[in-house]
Amino acid sequence: MSKAAFDRLEAHLKHGYIDAGRFPGTQLLVYRSGKIVHSAVQGFADIERKAPMTNDTIFRIYSMTKPITSVAFMMLFEEGLVALDEPVHKYIPEWKTLGVFQAGTAPAFLTRPPSRPMLIVDLLRHTSGLTYGFQQRSNVDAAYRKMKIGEFEKAGTLQSMIEDLAKIPLEFSPGDAWNYSVSTDVIGYLIGKISGKPFEAFLKERIFDPLGMNDTDFFVPAARRTGWRHVTPPTARAA
Repeated sequence: MSKAAFDRLEAHLKHGYIDAGRFPGTQLLVYRSGKIVHSAVQGFADIERKAPMTNDTIFRIYSMTKPITSVAFMMLFEEGLVALDEPVHKYIPEWKTLGVFQAGTAPAFLTRPPSRPMLIVDLLRHTSGLTYGFQQRSNVDAAYRKMKIGEFEKAGTLQSMIEDLAKIPLEFSPGDAWNYSVSTDVIGYLIGKISGKPFEAFLKERIFDPLGMNDTDFFVPAARRTGWRHVTPPTARAA
């Protein structure tokens, strides 16, 4: 570990990101061999209030919930409660007739049948045919934007997301391509359905509490807003 190298990295973050206005603040932590070897914060957590960034500043971790969600699902797999080659429509019957986009715009899409059903493994590896609205490449992701699918600002539940997705065709036949998408959101829904408990409750009981992740949650309790670590990816909509 080189202090000079860390100093250069901090200077790069300050000049290239904070001073340039790209980030309001940064937090850098290097963990090695079970120990924190370097920790530094710069800039502001809240520019308007001039609140400085601190070691316990609240952050959304966005898509870093994807590995957490996938680990949770694989727990169910290891317990023999679900198989990776099962069709998704076994758990979401309304998706059995999902077609693949051919032409048109919402709600008048022209579709064709997929070459095979969407499998659970397709959700885990993003080969499901689902997408994100921010891709801005097709009429399908335009429909996602219109329905605010995958946007954490939207009021709704995992159940309402599943119902909305049933109205929009797939970008491609499952397994034919890779596309970053709301697939992990769907995995979150399946965790709740298969485990018989809300997705967020499963994560707390099986992952967060056993690992002592006391500052990881979906929402910030009013009594603990100072220093609370906030988890809000698309998957954070409670089932």
